[in-house]
Amino acid sequence: MQMWMIQTVETELEWPAQETTVSFMGQTLILRPPEGNSAADIRLLYETEDSQAIREGYGTICRFLSALSWRHRRPARTRLHFACTAPMRGGKGGFGPAMRKDYFLSDDLQSPSDAKACLAVALHREAMSVNSIPYEFLGYFKIINVRYSGGEIIIGWINKALPLLREKRATDRIAKLATSTANIGEYLYGSGRCAVAHAFSGDVVNPDNPDDLLRLAEDMPVARALAEYLIETEMGICWEGSR
Repeated sequence: MQMWMIQTVETELEWPAQETTVSFMGQTLILRPPEGNSAADIRLLYETEDSQAIREGYGTICRFLSALSWRHRRPARTRLHFACTAPMRGGKGGFGPAMRKDYFLSDDLQSPSDAKACLAVALHREAMSVNSIPYEFLGYFKIINVRYSGGEIIIGWINKALPLLREKRATDRIAKLATSTANIGEYLYGSGRCAVAHAFSGDVVNPDNPDDLLRLAEDMPVARALAEYLIETEMGICWEGSR
């Protein structure tokens, strides 16, 4: 028996203004625009008796969104996930995507074949899409952690990578930090990544403390730029702005 797998999407990515079929990782995905009280969604057809097909289908949808999110560096949040015999609709979330009648999806959009690169792209979508300053910050450090482990190694890599960043908000923040911080890598790792991840730390980030949130928000462009530099330059995964 065949069923439809439906995944509603809340995203800042452009979305087709009419139902559009795309091929990705050997699967046929159908993208639908929001309509009335129904959210934008992705659906695919699968065999209910095949448990592997269910896992692969769900994984394909998630990897498609991560690849698209990385390509355009825009968040894509998955919301309702359900199955039905007819292609039903799910309710809207907080906001819908910008729609295009001339929607175009590049033929070279693909999920990275390398497992670590694939994970990094997925973590990038997660970090951009989460509605929390501390956890977005931590998400970018998780990407660095995919390739590098251990505090000293990560701090050393950050300090080597900082002069190579080109994103203006990141370079402006780095310049400001340099006036008062001798070791920016140590600062970012200690007061940012560790303070968010470890509640037993004496310097834990308090989500009700505006000083903590404002500081992390100011440091966020640096954390994001570092993660994106690693994915693009060291893992070789291009996005639409790659030269």
